[in-house]
Amino acid sequence: MTDHPFNQPGRFWRGNLHTHSSESDGALSPEQVARRYQEEGYDFLAITDHFRAEYGFPLTDTRQLRSPEFTTLLGAELHAPRTEAGPKWHIVAVGLPLGFAPPGPDGTGPALARRARAAGAFIGMAHPAASLLTTADSGRRPRRRGLQRARGS
Repeated sequence: MTDHPFNQPGRFWRGNLHTHSSESDGALSPEQVARRYQEEGYDFLAITDHFRAEYGFPLTDTRQLRSPEFTTLLGAELHAPRTEAGPKWHIVAVGLPLGFAPPGPDGTGPALARRARAAGAFIGMAHPAASLLTTADSGRRPRRRGLQRARGS
């Protein structure tokens, strides 16, 4: 397969943009999660714990886990009510600043995604099928530049 992107010249970075730690519903501490990813040869990791009241709205600070060979990105899995058919939005926001304010009780998924993007985050939808997101829901989320933001950072 000659047209596969990983067969092209260039440097590729191995990473994960959505995983949880014991700061929400994960089994391992942030330090243990990062160590496991480093041991498996990953270049970067975003621990995106559930940003919900039941967990104290964690924005897991992983800056101290960075090294010259491995970096972390700050982020969270944001939640808001009211999709077309499902109970909650699941929005992955990578690049959130520390101190990002929790959503209000009447917030919507699109409004929360816009606020996260305005704060500098790359946003994506986590497991849209499991969240029962419809085409109408996905059309409401803000669209912009994909990952080119990370290249200039």
